[in-house]
Amino acid sequence: MKKVLIFGLVLLAVWLAGCGGSEPLAADAGPDITIAIGESPRFDGCASTGDIANYKWTIATAPAKMSGDAGKVIREVDANCSFTLEAAMGLDEVGEWVIQLEVRDDGGNTATDTVTVTVTE
Repeated sequence: MKKVLIFGLVLLAVWLAGCGGSEPLAADAGPDITIAIGESPRFDGCASTGDIANYKWTIATAPAKMSGDAGKVIREVDANCSFTLEAAMGLDEVGEWVIQLEVRDDGGNTATDTVTVTVTE
């Protein structure tokens, strides 16, 4: 009986070691969004996983008239995984905007995902 108990405890320890720790770092920028010009989109990266220390949202691509906005960081925060874009930073050009979410953990590891915001008239 003692050997079975020890064997069982060893198996449990091995299983816990394999399942311990957090989920792997992965970014999830949420589903694509369609808004009318003048509306403020809500970005939601809360389905991202891992020990996330920072959320960074950047314009990856913009409509041709706004191509200079590519690379512009629209929000970078430590704790908030979702937000509504401020009116002053609005996506005010009709077309497709690709927004990249980058999540970072305390070790400096990163993961990215994108969401497409389609702005209509």
